[in-house]
Amino acid sequence: MVHSGSKGGYLHIPLGILYLAESLIRNGFDPKLVDLRLRDLTPEDLEGALFVGVSHMTGSLQIPPALTCARIAKSMSVPVVFGGTHPSMLTEQTAAHPLVDIAVKGEGEDVVVELAEHFQGKKDLHSIKGIAYKDASGKAVFTGDRKPPTFDRVTHLPYGLLPMEKYSATNADFGCQSSRGCPHRCAFCAEVALYPKLWRPKSARVVAEEIEGILKKFTPNRMYFPDSNFFCSQKRVSEFCNLVIERGIKTDFFAECRFDYFYEYSSEFIDLIKKAGFNEIEFGGESGSDLTLKYVKKDITTKQIIKGIEKCKEAGLRSFTSFMIGFPGETKEERMKTLDMFDRIQTIDPEGARINGLFVYSPFPGTKLYDIVVNEWGFEPPKNLDGWAKFELYDSSNITWLDEKTKKELQTISTLVRYFFVYKSLSSWNFSEKVKRHGGFLKALLSVIFNGSLYPAARLRWKLRAFKFSYEWKLWQKVFYSFMGRK
Repeated sequence: MVHSGSKGGYLHIPLGILYLAESLIRNGFDPKLVDLRLRDLTPEDLEGALFVGVSHMTGSLQIPPALTCARIAKSMSVPVVFGGTHPSMLTEQTAAHPLVDIAVKGEGEDVVVELAEHFQGKKDLHSIKGIAYKDASGKAVFTGDRKPPTFDRVTHLPYGLLPMEKYSATNADFGCQSSRGCPHRCAFCAEVALYPKLWRPKSARVVAEEIEGILKKFTPNRMYFPDSNFFCSQKRVSEFCNLVIERGIKTDFFAECRFDYFYEYSSEFIDLIKKAGFNEIEFGGESGSDLTLKYVKKDITTKQIIKGIEKCKEAGLRSFTSFMIGFPGETKEERMKTLDMFDRIQTIDPEGARINGLFVYSPFPGTKLYDIVVNEWGFEPPKNLDGWAKFELYDSSNITWLDEKTKKELQTISTLVRYFFVYKSLSSWNFSEKVKRHGGFLKALLSVIFNGSLYPAARLRWKLRAFKFSYEWKLWQKVFYSFMGRK
């Protein structure tokens, strides 16, 4: 099993392929895991392999390395299976690529076992639901949707198959998935498209047991839930927090919540999650304009955003919020409201509030907004996997409804906000932590000097809303992308 990506970056463990490996092991197979963010796939990795499965997302960061793996496998006559978010959205198109034999739609724990049995000669390919493959005529055919795998159980992931010491982000925030999907309807969200209005949680007891198992093996600074909607059930969260307290589980927690949820939470509930160890909450703010929030079907209001940040400050919780700009039909006035929201949040809680990013909107296949920009706003999606390999995520080049001048300004705004986040994070770490997170003394020192020297210019640009001729921010973005493993 291969996790695709480019070299470098602040890396978390690839939970997706760990779940696949756990399923294969339970069914008597002996999987091997390769993370392309750490090293290349080699012919030696494929010796004796039934097939190679490559997990990847949409875009230029992960599809090209995935195709490189496929070429290596093809040269050795090893069957190639592509899975992950992108193949799940465009399953038949992915399977139609000459380097791909099979594409998987959705979660792969059950599919991967059936595919292994197929390549052992025990199962017919057409009987496996949830895949697309080429028929005798060379046309890609889809076998039909399948039920998602059982998720509510204690999972013993085979961490030993990975070089755990190389995942610097996991040393700080150890990922533990407690649910999949989301019941909401955000029009821009690939997760909603992948799991339409479906939220599948593990019980509070199962999550607590998994965390206890992780803490017996590892000593992370904090546990991180990569769920799209960890707080979907307040009852489950309350049960989990009470179990953490009762069992004496000693660690901090970090998870994502919706602003409309947090707006309604009582002080007693917030006190409970704090007592259990939640010290930071992640939010998707998306826009500072109520009109835009309604258009993208986020189903929150700017009032809830502001109140949520105020409640976090009152409770002593750090907040971690992301926004987007460049939605179709969004006016300059509405974009400026999002920038003003950035300032408002920083004014409310200058110490505890962090803005993770103000990302330029990207049309993700399968989402409601993707269909709208294709049908109404002139966006022409790539027609094959090679085209999607050139697709730049969160890049203004994808926007067909704005002129070039405005697109350049959006890119500068996005880069500046990301810089402010990086600068604030650097400022909050002592130097030993900077060294640890950067992977060395010299890298940490250069980062401090480079980022510190740009701060006065960044503040002035932001204050004046001066986003033209942003040459220094093109340089910063290039350096930052290189560090994060992006081209």
